[in-house]
Amino acid sequence: MARKKAVIYARQSSGKEEESESIAMQLERCVELARKHNLEIVGQFSDANTSGRLYPEGAENIIAMDIAYQKWHEKNSIEKKCRPGLRKVLNLLPLVEVLVVYDMTRLYRPVQNSFLQSFIDSQLVESGVHVLTVKDGETNPSDFSDSLVTTIKSHVNDNQIKLTSEKARLAMKKLKDDGYLPTGAHMYGIRYIGGKSRKVEVIPEQAEVIRFVFEQTLKLKPYNWIVREMNRLFGDRTEGKTFYGTSFRHIISQPFYCGFMYDSHGALIPARQMQGQEIIPYETWEAANDIVNDPNRIIRHCKNMPHPFSGILVCGYCGSKMLVGMDGNKEYYHCISVQTKGMDNCRQARVTMNIIRESKVFTGLKKAIAPLLVLSLFKDLEHQEVLIRRTSKLPKLKEMLVNYETRLTTASDDYIEGRMGLDAFHVIEQMANIKIKAVKNEILQIEKAYINARNREEEIKCFFNNIDDLMQARLEEHVFEKLLRNSITQIKCYYDHVDIDTIHGVFTLRRYMDEKYRNFPKFTYRLLQPDNELTKTIVEIEYVYNRSKGRNLIAKFGNLHIYSIK
Repeated sequence: MARKKAVIYARQSSGKEEESESIAMQLERCVELARKHNLEIVGQFSDANTSGRLYPEGAENIIAMDIAYQKWHEKNSIEKKCRPGLRKVLNLLPLVEVLVVYDMTRLYRPVQNSFLQSFIDSQLVESGVHVLTVKDGETNPSDFSDSLVTTIKSHVNDNQIKLTSEKARLAMKKLKDDGYLPTGAHMYGIRYIGGKSRKVEVIPEQAEVIRFVFEQTLKLKPYNWIVREMNRLFGDRTEGKTFYGTSFRHIISQPFYCGFMYDSHGALIPARQMQGQEIIPYETWEAANDIVNDPNRIIRHCKNMPHPFSGILVCGYCGSKMLVGMDGNKEYYHCISVQTKGMDNCRQARVTMNIIRESKVFTGLKKAIAPLLVLSLFKDLEHQEVLIRRTSKLPKLKEMLVNYETRLTTASDDYIEGRMGLDAFHVIEQMANIKIKAVKNEILQIEKAYINARNREEEIKCFFNNIDDLMQARLEEHVFEKLLRNSITQIKCYYDHVDIDTIHGVFTLRRYMDEKYRNFPKFTYRLLQPDNELTKTIVEIEYVYNRSKGRNLIAKFGNLHIYSIK
């Protein structure tokens, strides 16, 4: 009697290296089974890294009508469209009597309501081919009972995969919500040790690079300059060939360095793996990200000459921006229209930042507006006081958080136990995630603000104790610029005055006019601190235009009182 002919098919869906060995194992077991049944093998084919939901090549017409399959393929963004190995198997069906596979899921694992199983079974039936499996024995697609059993198994397997995947996802989610990175640490400067505690450790030489990046960002250094310095100073401390702009961004945006991480809801929570190993304080990370993500941030291209007024000064006559220029060591700003349109009025808008030979009666704009920078200090104090008062909300917020998390856990259990469908669970999960993230972020802000408020109060107290540095514009450039941009939004320059848009309102500062000089008046100041309470401190400023003793109040911005001596 002539031996029956058989074709063997194997498939593996994983993208890992050992998957080629898995296919080899399937083929080996199938060959053993074929020999045991005295079958003549006419071909062995396989599809690696391929889902069992995919059609064989050549089934494009069926795919075009299979809406369930198309939705699944689009949702999962799978690069592969079809299975070439399976196409070769189907081409041989008219020449064989048996198709040998490890189990039926190797042949197909169809999407619910897809035509895939019917399409393959119809070709098996038309060719009179039986399926022989290593795990389950022989199946006849033309037999109603066998076909029904196969369909039921297919749906059961499909549902089991969904449940297993969902359980794995929820387990990873729980790890993340408990403050652990579920897939190890994959950021610069951190080495993953593993073990039951999922331990990580800081790489000391790379931690130095991380601190450098944050320090220079807080000093408002240009980002391209920071990257150049990273390569110049630490070129041997990168796993790649060099640091790039993306390296800078990845470091700045990573909260793990300050002992925090994002949970599954997108909220910042303490990272347990980094407790006691923080590279930078949370306040440093937060401040650096505020700078990088500020849409109004002025990107500098010159590293040697800071220009804190860039983008703030505009011509009062035409509204154009003012450009910086240098006259020896004297820095000034002039209207851009002077170069492009030659408007006469615009020439009068020119302002000098600094005076080379110090005058007894006038100074440059930089020193003249220094008193206005205390506005941001008072604003910080007011903001911190508001946040401290919000601490009374913490118990209620934490109670809300427990309720939301309990509802989400209940929904997860209902889905896993079959009491809720996947679509309904995803709707509840999405809504719960939004609420949990919002509440967690508010709790974090309040808790951090309470600590920061006390620290900030000490900083501002120190500032007031050394207020001469502020009033004489002797601060470091990045500190001066931060105060400037937090206090003043725009300065419109005219021939005889400047209009300063502050966070409290517009203040008009008349220019000091003395024959050929057109600069700004000097000032005196004093602090009135009742009971040493910072929030009640009054800063009195007197701009002196001549030696007379007439004193007029020209502006009152909260705790800042400005007078003019005429």
